[in-house]
Amino acid sequence: MSQRQHRTLSWQLALGFTLLAGVCALTIGFYVVNARQHVGANYTALVADVVRAQQHPVLLRHTLDRLQESPERAPEERLGNLLWRIPQHINGVSHGLTRSQLDPAEYVPSLDTLHQAAAQLPELQNRVDELQAGVVPVELTRLGYEIENEMARAYSELNELIHVAAAEQRILMERLTWAIGALVLLVLIVVGGLMLALLRLHREREAVKRLSLVDELTGLGNRRYLKEAADRLHEQSLRNGKPLSIALLDLDLFKQLNDRLGHPTGDGVLKAFANAVQEETRQADIVSRIGGEEFCILMPDTSSEGAFEVAERIRHRIAGLTAPTLGASTMLTVSLGLATGQKQGSDFDSLYSRADKALYTAKANGRNCTRIA
Repeated sequence: MSQRQHRTLSWQLALGFTLLAGVCALTIGFYVVNARQHVGANYTALVADVVRAQQHPVLLRHTLDRLQESPERAPEERLGNLLWRIPQHINGVSHGLTRSQLDPAEYVPSLDTLHQAAAQLPELQNRVDELQAGVVPVELTRLGYEIENEMARAYSELNELIHVAAAEQRILMERLTWAIGALVLLVLIVVGGLMLALLRLHREREAVKRLSLVDELTGLGNRRYLKEAADRLHEQSLRNGKPLSIALLDLDLFKQLNDRLGHPTGDGVLKAFANAVQEETRQADIVSRIGGEEFCILMPDTSSEGAFEVAERIRHRIAGLTAPTLGASTMLTVSLGLATGQKQGSDFDSLYSRADKALYTAKANGRNCTRIA
């Protein structure tokens, strides 16, 4: 029974550890995926804003180049539209930077440059309006190239800053992931160690319990084990109404045998006797050693007649044991006292008392016989 309980506990602990490890793995995976997506999305959106805004200096230079080549074909409408979009994108980049995790000290100088360039756009717009009046666009191109140069430099610095920050964030995320993984692994190791310790403690407790219930010499149950089994079988008899029989066995003249052949030989005889009794009983029967040469058998669902048949089979088997089996040149006989009870009459104290009286009668009647109380 304890072996099955031990295996059950082992499976339960193994299943619990496996589930815990699975939950930890899923949690780490969920954290890594979501954290990377979150961080990546933040920097991706910011890079996209800067990249789109970087097109404006390129378009502005391209427009100014065309204006220098062909002043008579001045693209006033394109310039006006471009000058309207540039501040919108600068504001968008500024908003994205302030919401990011970047250090303001790193991007504020470039952002100030963009705002200063944006502040010059109204003047540039005035120069565009002068084109319609036939003014030579020399001042327009000079101011336009100056604004374009400042914007291109600022956007280039911001683009590099964001890419470096994104790379550092990825490295930090990887280190953090490794750290969390190591921490979870440590937790799993600790939990696994505690589970193994619990399993070992359970095994040791079962071993101690077994030692407290088992006779060390014969491996049979002891008196305490017999009492626990008797109480259980008494409850069973109360439920099903079937009889419970008990047999008390006492080896005849064993003290003389022990004194004559020595205790080691006597121990060997007791082992041989215990093995023979176990072979003649059912698996459901409880065989215990309750004293030096005194043994007891509990036989559930067994009538008085059935118990007598078992007792006589055991008595004949013991009388037929040979010297090689006993480990000594001696004859061995046993006396038995039987008692049977049903329902209320199947309690251990009552059965034991009756069987003990029957055993006393068997001893008084010459030994090597079976008597029923």
